[in-house]
Amino acid sequence: MTATTNSADRELDSLRARYRHDFDPYAPLTMAEQLDILAGMRAEKPVAWSARGNGCWVATKYDDVSSVLRRSNRGFQSFPIDPDGLNLTGTVNGMVPLELDGERHREFRTMLDPSFAPKRIAEMADQLRAHANNLIDTFIEAGHCDFSEEFALPFPGATVMSLMGWPLKDIDKMNEWTSIIHHGSSHEDDKARAHRETHEYMLELIVRRRSEPPRDDLTTVTMDSLIEGRKLTDDELVELYGLIMTAGLGTVQAVMSKSMVYFAERQDQWDEMFESEESVELAVEELLRFTSPASPTRTINQNSAEVGGLTLPRGERVFMVLAAANRDPQYWDDPDVIKLGEHRKPHLSFGLGPHRCIGVHLARLELKIGFTELHRRIPRFTLTPGTTPQEFLGLTWGTHNVQLSFDPGPRES
Repeated sequence: MTATTNSADRELDSLRARYRHDFDPYAPLTMAEQLDILAGMRAEKPVAWSARGNGCWVATKYDDVSSVLRRSNRGFQSFPIDPDGLNLTGTVNGMVPLELDGERHREFRTMLDPSFAPKRIAEMADQLRAHANNLIDTFIEAGHCDFSEEFALPFPGATVMSLMGWPLKDIDKMNEWTSIIHHGSSHEDDKARAHRETHEYMLELIVRRRSEPPRDDLTTVTMDSLIEGRKLTDDELVELYGLIMTAGLGTVQAVMSKSMVYFAERQDQWDEMFESEESVELAVEELLRFTSPASPTRTINQNSAEVGGLTLPRGERVFMVLAAANRDPQYWDDPDVIKLGEHRKPHLSFGLGPHRCIGVHLARLELKIGFTELHRRIPRFTLTPGTTPQEFLGLTWGTHNVQLSFDPGPRES
């Protein structure tokens, strides 16, 4: 057994050495610089071993990434999501439900899916439109705004609050916590505080809601549903609510902020986007492809699995930057160029397989309505002179400090 183990270890060490190309997902680079590095890896070693941190394999081709994502529950597991294999949340069995697989994950999806179904989401259109215009009213008279903080982050927040039945008055606190947890602070103390305050808030909310009559919202659904034959514990509910908060508020912000930076220098395309209903929908898909905030990790949990022609053993992690997969020149001509009016290869921005983003219909509607109302109210804008948007990398990519200037306009409410 020892000889066999030693032989397997030597083979793995040899494979890692042959395909080594260190990659830092947290590098202090721009998105374009990071994507250039990933494009070079895709051309030379589409599946590369990075020894940074605790090590992982980095997949950069569309076919390899989509294959791994589809194989959740069939050779790959989602826990932990960190490429270093760290248990960032300290949970025993993985963060609910992001790091769950198998029957337990399926039960969570069965519980949550009805609240995010297309028909249910479509009913929110008027609410989203009103909320978008209320936000625009807060800065349109001034002729300038910090777009990422004043629109892109709070805009999806009201929808999350409505779905969950959480007090709308608390949205500013949740926006602040989400901003810090995702990227807003370089100080670990601030992030620890945001996690602690979120945990305390959710626990108090759970205690309060248990003493109140049931409501027609997702909080009641999640508190009353049975998973594996029992109701969720307070800790499990806190994890679930924290994920809904950060994912629901953070992802749309990332797409909208990066897109508005792009359009600030290409106002002709800003107009082109709204030539028809179809052109708006095609543009939203292209902007999702182009921005692609997420970078998931999967871990092999069977004897071995094939990834991009390589046979990797149990325990090896595969890290996937979806923005790189969505720029694979095998499927996209000029992948670094936004082409708004074209029907293009379906992107991977929402993932694939069992863990495909549950909020896909909501995100698309939020982006469609948000951009449409912005174009109606602010047809022309620029980046404010003397300011520079700040991009950040990591497990979720995004853009901060998007300072926009435009002609002042009237409030509508």
